[in-house]
Amino acid sequence: MPKTEEKQTAKAVIYARYSSDRQREESIEGQLRVCEDYASRNNMTILHTYADRAMTGRSDQRPEFQMMIRDSATMAFDAVLVYKLNRFARNRYDSAKYKHKLKKYGIKVVSAMENIADDPSGILLESVIEGMAEYYSAELAENVMRGMTENALEGKWPGGVVPLGYKLDEQHHLVIDGPKAEVVRLIYQLALEGHNQKYIIDELNRRHYTNSAGGPFSYNTLRTILRNEKYIGVFTWGTVRRENACPAILDKATFEAVQEHLNFRTKHHIRSCNEDFLLTGKLFCGCCRSKMIGVSGTSKTGAIYYYYACAAHLKKKCKTRNIRKDAIEDLVCEVTTRILSSKEAVEAIARQAIEMQKNKKDSLELQAIKNQIADINKKLQNCVKAVENGLISDTITNHINEYEKELTRLKDDAARVKLLDGDIELTQQHIEFFFWSIAQKIKAADKYKSILLSSIVRSVIVYKDYIEIQYNYKNELPILQNPVKVESSYLNQMVTR
Repeated sequence: MPKTEEKQTAKAVIYARYSSDRQREESIEGQLRVCEDYASRNNMTILHTYADRAMTGRSDQRPEFQMMIRDSATMAFDAVLVYKLNRFARNRYDSAKYKHKLKKYGIKVVSAMENIADDPSGILLESVIEGMAEYYSAELAENVMRGMTENALEGKWPGGVVPLGYKLDEQHHLVIDGPKAEVVRLIYQLALEGHNQKYIIDELNRRHYTNSAGGPFSYNTLRTILRNEKYIGVFTWGTVRRENACPAILDKATFEAVQEHLNFRTKHHIRSCNEDFLLTGKLFCGCCRSKMIGVSGTSKTGAIYYYYACAAHLKKKCKTRNIRKDAIEDLVCEVTTRILSSKEAVEAIARQAIEMQKNKKDSLELQAIKNQIADINKKLQNCVKAVENGLISDTITNHINEYEKELTRLKDDAARVKLLDGDIELTQQHIEFFFWSIAQKIKAADKYKSILLSSIVRSVIVYKDYIEIQYNYKNELPILQNPVKVESSYLNQMVTR
């Protein structure tokens, strides 16, 4: 071994993204300049740049992003350098999932603009900021969903891809699309004849039939069609369910016969799940330290149950029993909520987060958005002046509508960026209200449980007689304890038999 240790140059790639095709080129170039400057100051060599144009960070379906994730398997680079963490992903689940994938290859995600330390306080600041932004997004989505639900109650299509076999009339009601409805009937006929999904997909694609989006059929699209109650006239949207609310393509006997057939084929199959498991990526087996992953299965009575299983246990390399999903998630939420019910504890968490916030830099992205808002406002005013001067046309009217919609979108983006950048200064009151609001709503919807756990829980380790919860704050006795050991008297009731 060498006697002296030299600081080696880290190999990195840059990932950049802008979410609107109306953003100017300076926006993406500004991100690249900041990243390249950071790399030169921190002894990094840039090997490649990945950039997605006009792509939202809420989805992971970004071509350059997915290429970067695939390339990470070569382990040719040590870091992914981003302008800010929200360029990597704004969806917390995607962020955690892909950071974990990169970590397996020894690759870390580095933010050029956010001076966040790689210690408990730094993780806390990052988690709280991202958690508050996700909370803002959830509230906004809830308001949008309310309007869509009103449409559903009136029998109008609330939005999204129209199911295969239907089209919309002028009032946005579903009406039967004759030729495509025949494709739906063929699918159900083939299913009743006992053909498996692969055969049905191959047959549909061989005949050059397309799905509702105009593309080839896949397992996902086929399963959606085979389970869609709208084909027997049942309109469902969220909690809205109305019988005979849309024209039926199938008779009930055919639909129910197919459901029985599908249930019979899958009755004893166990399938892996991810999206509905709130502790995915955070739960570990105390016996072998392997990840515990979310899976589901069907009992002899036909009931579906969900649990976390040790990855090594599934390979018969560990004796740890499966843990009921609802029991472990509820226990961690209960302990976490109890901690946050202490005013002194919230104040201590706020102090730690605010201390890390002092070194944060001003945002360039927010200025870019403000420039766009100013530009759109100028164009809008020009259109209004033209109308006032008597120049009225369909083109000008359409431009006004487009500009107003664009302003609304940009203002929403600016609000989110302000929150992420800390332009809305995080104070004790902000954080206290944030956690109080989440604690009040976790009983109503799992999305709030997810935000709570993601914002403050780092990991949960399940041992034979107790669980250990590790949080994203520093130990500060007697106010804050980290980690927290829970000697659960009913831990044995959490395992499946």
